[in-house]
Amino acid sequence: MAVGSCSAEIQQRRVELVENYSGHLTHLLDVLFNVGAVTEEDLSLIRGSAVRGERDCMRVLLDVLNGRGEGSCRAFLYILPSVQDKTAKLGQANRQEHLKKHKDILARQHGLVDYLTIRRQTLGQDESGCWTDITFSRQAGYASSSQCRHESAGVGDAFRTRADEICIFKDVYENLLCNQASGVNMLSGVAGSGKTTVVRRLVREWAAETNSSKAVLSLSFRELNLITQEQSLQDLLLDHYIHLKPFLPELLNSNPTQFLLILDGLDEFCYPLNFEHTPKCSDPERVQPIQSIVVNLIKGNLLPGVSIFLTSRPHAVSKVPPVLVSQFYSLLGFSVAQQKQYFEQNCSSPEAAEAVWASVSSHKPLLLMCHIPAFCWIVSTALHDGGSCLCPDTVSANSGEKGGLEEANQPNSLLRPSEENSKPVTISEIYCCFVKSILLFHVQGRSEGSHHTRLQHAPHVLGEMQPILKSLGAMAFKGLLERRFIFESSDLNSFNLDSTKLSQVFLSEILKEDRASLTFEKGFHFIHTSVQEFLAALYYILQSLSGSDPFSGLKPSIGRYIQYAFKQTASAINKFSRPQRLFRSRIKKALRCGEQHQSGHMDLFCRFVCGLLVPRTRLILNGFFPDGPKMHLLRCQPSPDPTPPFLLHLLQSQLQSSTLSPERQVNVCHCLYEAQDTGLSQRLQSWMKVLSQQALDQSGSVNRDWSELAFLLQLSPDLQVLNLDAQGLDADGLHRLLPVLPLFSTLSLGQNPLGSEGASVLSLVLRNPDCRIRRLWVVATGLGCEGLKILVEALKENHTVTDLRMAINKIGDVGAGYLAELLRTNRTLTDIRLRDNLVTDKGAEVLMAALKENTTLEYLWLFDNKFTKDGVKKLKEFAKTRSNLDIKACI
Repeated sequence: MAVGSCSAEIQQRRVELVENYSGHLTHLLDVLFNVGAVTEEDLSLIRGSAVRGERDCMRVLLDVLNGRGEGSCRAFLYILPSVQDKTAKLGQANRQEHLKKHKDILARQHGLVDYLTIRRQTLGQDESGCWTDITFSRQAGYASSSQCRHESAGVGDAFRTRADEICIFKDVYENLLCNQASGVNMLSGVAGSGKTTVVRRLVREWAAETNSSKAVLSLSFRELNLITQEQSLQDLLLDHYIHLKPFLPELLNSNPTQFLLILDGLDEFCYPLNFEHTPKCSDPERVQPIQSIVVNLIKGNLLPGVSIFLTSRPHAVSKVPPVLVSQFYSLLGFSVAQQKQYFEQNCSSPEAAEAVWASVSSHKPLLLMCHIPAFCWIVSTALHDGGSCLCPDTVSANSGEKGGLEEANQPNSLLRPSEENSKPVTISEIYCCFVKSILLFHVQGRSEGSHHTRLQHAPHVLGEMQPILKSLGAMAFKGLLERRFIFESSDLNSFNLDSTKLSQVFLSEILKEDRASLTFEKGFHFIHTSVQEFLAALYYILQSLSGSDPFSGLKPSIGRYIQYAFKQTASAINKFSRPQRLFRSRIKKALRCGEQHQSGHMDLFCRFVCGLLVPRTRLILNGFFPDGPKMHLLRCQPSPDPTPPFLLHLLQSQLQSSTLSPERQVNVCHCLYEAQDTGLSQRLQSWMKVLSQQALDQSGSVNRDWSELAFLLQLSPDLQVLNLDAQGLDADGLHRLLPVLPLFSTLSLGQNPLGSEGASVLSLVLRNPDCRIRRLWVVATGLGCEGLKILVEALKENHTVTDLRMAINKIGDVGAGYLAELLRTNRTLTDIRLRDNLVTDKGAEVLMAALKENTTLEYLWLFDNKFTKDGVKKLKEFAKTRSNLDIKACI
């Protein structure tokens, strides 16, 4: 090597050496001193620069070496590779050690939870059989659907035939943790569908994996809500994962692609996300508001290349622009087979599992709700422990011998709430049994005595627990009115609730550190939102039956004098008012709450209110209502398990209301089912005959309530073809069917007086993001030109309909022009049938001109129109130029 070449190389590589080797300075100085390349005075000079940082120390070292001459520079360059290799090996071993610790910590934080006892399983325990697989659908991106009904109303819809790819947990795991693809993956699911369970399973299976290529970081939006001051992403992660502090900043800056960041519960985030106007930030060390950190993470500005797994309930999905979501998963919940497997895994014996499954599978409303995993847990708890709440006989295991699935598929097993008196069959009865079961068998200190003994003492226990359940219900009801599902300690105090007694019963406690203020915050939520809705209804009925106003218990504390005056006034009013009238007005007010909240989040509350008005249902909680059923208020007839006549009259009048939205009308039918209306079952049987093509005449169709059919169709997710030909269906009836119409692959509505108003309803169906209609048959429906124009505008946006049959609709040449305009842009339609539509040669010319631009249409049938011989000849000649297009016409 030429004289001075080592010194020159060090000067040339100065920037690189400072950048890459400053972290190895201590080891470098030790080796250089040992080989005599630097002296003690040199070490003192170099280390004296430490106050300015490692980089300045490294710069001083390079200056010292240059002054020492070629020998020292040569020694430095000689030992440099070995120092780098040794440090890298030590660093790698250190990283692996920290990563193992990180896996253990996350596995403990994401332990399996038994909701009834809040026990956690730690990693290493046998987890075989703990997980029942859940069904997902997967698609690229998403389309926002309108949220105008309760989440539970759509659970069955998810299992209809879909264009999306169906997958299981293994596919999701491999995509997130085994593939190198980055970007935002979003998981959407209704409350209780298993989003957090998926996150827990994801973390635990990753922690058990020895050769995982990615590291997982998990945050919940509940935790992020506690951050009130601005901070940097790096500080946020380092505060949350202190054990990763030695190397996390380096990894985040060098290779973010090796991380999967889980952000759980977007719907609970209390800060707004502004993706348009949030300042761009790509520096993990820059301090900014927490919502800006979230926005920049999702947009890929912070940690570019990191994989993000975002979970949310459906109503909050639209907070994230679709263009930013690379993969979208919908959590469909349990299929029928998975439901059965769940009961087999979670019941104490095969006989008990068979009995529970027999009861669920023989009642479609229960089977439908059991698509939600949390509801499966509620049902298994209710039927397994509390199945004998209605009468002394427990559900017999022999009831499953007939085969639940076969029985459920029979028409007469769709709805029969009053036939099997020994089993809870309505949702309200299930939740009554659930609450009773928890109080009798799962509250601390109630484990003594046999099952039968504890059931005998049930009235005493329920009487004891009435004050606390009443307070819980009042808080639940207030939260429901405010659309609030997370409560603070102050909320519990205002309702005289002791959190220590509740944390293991109906409320789950969230205890997180607010790192900004160095304090701990307690939060509470009901174990499931449906439990909150049920307890709210329980409180409402208890207050109403006792003559009190349910809303009065929610008012903030006021002065004693005012409070006394208020009570005196209320007492005077009660004396002069008929109790029956007050009671009915309060029930009417409860149902009106459901009407006013068009989002649908009060729907289940209304169902529970109706169900709890049935004495048979309320009898399950015997002891909770100390005075027994208020027969003079309900004006019930002395017959077994009567339904209050005024309730049925109220619901029927609601059903006929023209101001009620279609979604709310369907919910009224759910309320009728919960109220155990015997006439509902009979009316639904007649609808079953219509659907099975056994009743094609229009007799009695004027008195039919199409909302009841929509209710029935929600309970029949296996039905793909909806044939309502010649049933007297008008535009109003079609509007009542609006919630379910998009869900069918074939919609046949021929020979019904729909007209242009019906076309307006169909346009809403075709524009629905969830529309799955492929065949739309509207033969002889009186559409005319105006109706066709409305349909065409909707079909321009629709990408599912391939087969359009609209014979005998008098569209004429003007209508043919509208279709021609559609064909110029539409590439989905393959089959159009226009028999007997008054189209002339002029209309045919317009259609042929459009078909010169459209190459996807395969069938165009124009029989029985007003063509001349010359017109038919031109159509046939045109067809010869298109081998893939079948045109049929005649004079």
